[in-house]
This record gives sequence, C-alpha cells and structure tokens, in this order.
Amino acid sequence: MDMSIYEFGPFRLDVERLLLMHRGEPVPLGPKVVETLLALVEHPGEVLAKSALLERIWPEGYVEEANLAQNVYVLRKTLRGLAALDAIETLPRRGYRFTVPVRRIEHVPVAPAPARRSRFGRSAALVGGAAFALICTVFVAALALAHRDGDVALSAQSARLYDIGNYYWNLRSRQGVERSLGYFAQVIRIDPEDARGYAALADANAIMGDYRYGTLAPRVYFARARGYAQHALAIDPNSAEAHAALGLIDMDARNPVAAVAELQRAIALEPSYAPGHEWYGILLFERGQLRSAFAQLQIAGDLDPLSVSTSAWLGSTAYFDRHFNESIAYSREALDLAPQRTDVLTRIGEAYEAEGNFNRAIEAFTRYGASCAYCRAEGAALLAHVYAIEHHTAKARLQLAYAMQHSTQVDPADLAAAAAAVGDRTVAIELLRRLHGHMAWLSIVNDPRFDILRDDAGFRQLLQRPA
Repeated sequence: MDMSIYEFGPFRLDVERLLLMHRGEPVPLGPKVVETLLALVEHPGEVLAKSALLERIWPEGYVEEANLAQNVYVLRKTLRGLAALDAIETLPRRGYRFTVPVRRIEHVPVAPAPARRSRFGRSAALVGGAAFALICTVFVAALALAHRDGDVALSAQSARLYDIGNYYWNLRSRQGVERSLGYFAQVIRIDPEDARGYAALADANAIMGDYRYGTLAPRVYFARARGYAQHALAIDPNSAEAHAALGLIDMDARNPVAAVAELQRAIALEPSYAPGHEWYGILLFERGQLRSAFAQLQIAGDLDPLSVSTSAWLGSTAYFDRHFNESIAYSREALDLAPQRTDVLTRIGEAYEAEGNFNRAIEAFTRYGASCAYCRAEGAALLAHVYAIEHHTAKARLQLAYAMQHSTQVDPADLAAAAAAVGDRTVAIELLRRLHGHMAWLSIVNDPRFDILRDDAGFRQLLQRPA
C-alpha cells in the first residue's frame, strides 16, 4: 500500500494516517489539529476562509470559531517550538494562509508508524519541548474535566460549554470575558451541583471587575465573584478554582496576606491549575519578586499554553527583569493568540527600545496608537520617549505635548518617562511622586526607562520611601 506525503521544512505530513512527523519522529497532535494543518498545506499561499475550514474539519455539525483558533494556535506553537518555523499567517476577517513552500510526494511505501513515546520515564525527555508541552496540556485538560476526588465528570454538553467559555475567558478581552459569562451560566444550568461552573463564573466576574469591563461598578462584579466562589466552596470545599478566585479578589482588595493564603491553598489542592500559578505570579510581581514571579508564570504557561494573559504577564516580567528578547517573544505569542490584545504592543515596543532597536519600537508604538480612539495619547507618550532618546527633540516634545493634553488617557509612568527623556526631570519626579504608593511603583523601580533618573536625588528619595 502506498501513501501521499506533504513535506515542508523538516516536517512530513502523512495524508492517509493523519500523522505529522518531525525528523522521523511523530508529533503528538489530535486528529482535528492535523486535519487543520492538512487543509492549509494542501493550498500553500492561498487564503482559506474560516467558514471553509470549519465546514471541512467539522462536517458533523456547528462548532465555534474558537475551536479553529485553538487548532491554529497549537500548530503555530508546535512548528515554532520544533523548527522555529513561522508558517501560518492570519488575515483578519478573511482566514488563514500557509506561507512555507510545500512539496507533495505520491506513492510513498507505507512504513509502520513509530511508537509514540511515553510521557513518563526516561524516553519522555527525548520528546521536543513544544510537543511535550502539548501532551501535558491535553493531559491537564482531561484532569480538569473530572473532580479530584473521583466525582462524576461534567456532562458532555457542559464540558464542551466549559471549554469554550474558558477559551473566551482566556482572551481577557472585554468581548471574550463577557461571552464566557454566558457559557459558564449554561454550565450551571445543566450541572447545578458541580462546583466548576460557579468557580468559573467567579473567575469571569473577578476579571470583569479587575479589568474595569462592563457597565457596572467593579465592586459589583467583585461581590458577584465572591458569592459564586463561596457557592462553589459550599459544594466542594477543596475547589482549587474557587480558592484561586478568592485569591484574585483579595489581590484587588489590597489584602495580600489573604490573597497569598488562598492562592497557595489553591496550588496545594491542584498543582495543575494554571490560573492559580498565574495569579500567584502576578502577586509576586507586584511585590517586586520578579524571579519568583517568572517561575510561577512559567508553570502557568506550561500548563496552559493557550492563555493570552499568562503570555502577556511573562512578557512584562521578563521586561522588568531585563530579559528583553524573552519579553518580545512572550509578548508576540500573546498577540499571536489574540490579535485584538493590542496593549501588548506597548511592551513589545518598550523591549525593542531597551535593546536599541528604535525603528521597531516606533513601529510598535505607532501601531498601538492607531489601534483605538483612546490609544492615541498613550501611543504619543511612548513615542515621545523613543524620539527623545534618539535625539529627535522636536518630534519628542510634539508627542509629549499631545500626551499631556490628554493626560487622563495616559499611564502617568509613561508621561514621567517621556518627560525625563526630554530633560524635564522636575516634571518627571512630580509625576512619579503622585504615582508613588500605586501598585505600578514596584515595576517602575525596575523599569530601564528610569535609569536616566537613578542619579537624581529626588528619584533616589522616592525609592527609599516605602510604596
């Protein structure tokens, strides 16, 4: 029996067996993920509409675009992780395109498929990093759909709604989190005696409050979140998800002692629950413990490589710890997964600027400034700083003037950095003095943009005061 093979880079895709090989080794991907890849490689260079892909890959019925987006993300992460291959391009509102040359080989003799290596034992160490992470992700996802004490899993319908809700919640966009509320509410209606639906609603309401989304006051969303978390704990006192949600709520309430206790308990109950590690990492970040924060965020990222928020926080933590290449890589990963998260462009620009790649920084800040109506002023403050350190003083002052005129739409730290860069140290110190005590202060202590002020007596005095 013969088979057809597609070759691209160091990969071979077996059409009949839906098997992707990398340098002779099988890559552990689900059949729907491989079908997505096959659809793309069959038409290299062509734009495939999302509707056409959905119809081909899921002919059995309707699915959310979230499923397709997740497949594409897994493919990108795998191809990049194994071969640094950037092969799939997203065309907004149109679809996807495979950009790498492909060669089709017909009538290849069938050979036995190599045995897949176990996740456990010495052989697991031989699997590529990205592939192994994907195996772990599937395993963790399966665990998440069953109670830790052997209780009955969510019904099939609830499990699907729960997964889709988590996808939208992970985007951390306003539309995404609002959509997740609807999906998690359906989980509760179908399985009212399962704690996970209530814990998920606690998470979603907490993010609504934390990100200042929605039409209600943040305190309303946090109150709802606490109520849902407590309901979840009444059903299952060992719900790691509910304890983690309470930790996030306590973080926002500036109650770090309670937040630490809840998040550490969540991690102890369920070490594979990614948001618990993420929020603990954010808490450590806000306390200035950057290395410990990065370690927790890396655990969260390994457990859930589809989390936009975790990737974005890894980018920020790497930036303040002055690992700029890593910051750019993680931030681009977040933007790849959620193109609407244009706020990540600011961190990408700052990291490029810190590396001295001013053209790339200007490109990122300009793109951010044009991404929304209220982003223009923030983009202007960021551009003012990069123009100033490039010695384009007139351009810098023009951008800074615009940012100052719209200062309510600008992060005071960015105004202060720009003012310092153009030589207005007094203005910069005053802006920072007003900001002192805000949680952002701890990151400012480590921000390379403020290196210019570290010999300033006023700045040193601020650093000596407790935040």
